[in-house]
Amino acid sequence: MKDAAADTAALDRAFADLAGVQPAPSRAERRAHLKALEGAVRDAAEEIAQAIDADFGGRPRHETLLTEVAMVIGAARHAAGGLRRWMRPERVALPVHLWPSTARVTRVPLGLVGIIGPWNYPAQLTLVPLVAALAGGNRAIVHPSEHTPRTAEVVARIVARAVPDRARVVTGDTQVARDLAARPLDGLFFTGSTATGRRVMAAAAENLVPVVLELGGKSPAILRPDADLEAAASSIMAAKLLNAGQTCVAPDYALVPREMLPRLVTALKTATAALYPDPEGPDYAAIARPADHDRLTGLLDGLDAVPLMARAPAAPRMGAFAVIDPAPDHALMREEIFGPILPILPYDTPETARAFVNARPCPLALYVYGRDLDAARAEVAAMPSGGAVINEAVIHVGVQQLPFGGAGASGMGAYHGAEGFRAFTRPRSVLTARPSLARLVRPPYGRNIDRILKSLIR
Repeated sequence: MKDAAADTAALDRAFADLAGVQPAPSRAERRAHLKALEGAVRDAAEEIAQAIDADFGGRPRHETLLTEVAMVIGAARHAAGGLRRWMRPERVALPVHLWPSTARVTRVPLGLVGIIGPWNYPAQLTLVPLVAALAGGNRAIVHPSEHTPRTAEVVARIVARAVPDRARVVTGDTQVARDLAARPLDGLFFTGSTATGRRVMAAAAENLVPVVLELGGKSPAILRPDADLEAAASSIMAAKLLNAGQTCVAPDYALVPREMLPRLVTALKTATAALYPDPEGPDYAAIARPADHDRLTGLLDGLDAVPLMARAPAAPRMGAFAVIDPAPDHALMREEIFGPILPILPYDTPETARAFVNARPCPLALYVYGRDLDAARAEVAAMPSGGAVINEAVIHVGVQQLPFGGAGASGMGAYHGAEGFRAFTRPRSVLTARPSLARLVRPPYGRNIDRILKSLIR
């Protein structure tokens, strides 16, 4: 097992190997990088599934292939196909006094970027940002989570095989991640908790490093009075129990019309039984970290929680529970739950539900259920969120054509698809000057200067 000095030395070597000004890779080279990464991930698909299963103490193979492997492959394919369009310079119309000069805006790589990944989706949330970085023409130092060491080793082998000249993986504990965040990088991408995101941003600020922060938050699911209750319950529980709730965009709490509350609880139980008839079977993930299992069970202490599963699975898995109308200042309503517990809050009018959401930090996702789509869209428009879905949950994350990111406490910046390319590039303007009227404003100022100024500042 490596010691801290070896981890720091590895980071030093990676920084020395990749730092410095280098020519931006061509579109063909970037496409080759992306195809190599796609192929390496495809070849390692079963290895990834086995590593995550071991790191979690139980993670469904199909869930990993769907939410990790397929997501990375899809992102790489989409980026490879979009490069021609994304990299095309944009012609800019110039003011008349600069004619016949021309100008273009190109997107250029940031340079050397850092990527700090989380443990809950340890392959996807490390490698999809790398896809965006490679599409942007960058070099990258990647730090997978120390909480999923087997997966980190697989990620390191994938990157070393696919793009050894463009990226390095450095492993180690949180000190290595802190050290990476404090380096004079050209960009930094972090996925994790809001509290850690604040520390990452503070470290990056010392070197004026631009950051993208993909954080968490309490994403609400709002059922309108005309919602299809059974369909909404099935959607909410499928999203809530994906990865046993250890998903940043999982519905964190539900708001339901007061008169619909008893029927919703019944529908949630029915939906959970249909999704997971055997909570100890191969389709239900474990709580990855023992400390989180303790934290989650502690959140239920003293509460009259409603079991949503016929029987509770043994640790490290955890049963699903609903908590009816917890106090607003309870930890369940102050902190991101990140587990299979769903607070349900009854509301009396749509206005009170909106006011409840709007009084809290901006969520990463917002889910609205209702048959009247115009009314549901109006609900979405009335509340802030990083992203929103009507009559479903979570599925927007898998759409590479849609930007993904938060705002405020749920994040800063966005990625996926073209937005990921923009996150890892910056605009650069290039003006090709030709003789123009602009020369008339040079000293010594002649008799035309007053007339020119009058036209410029009128």
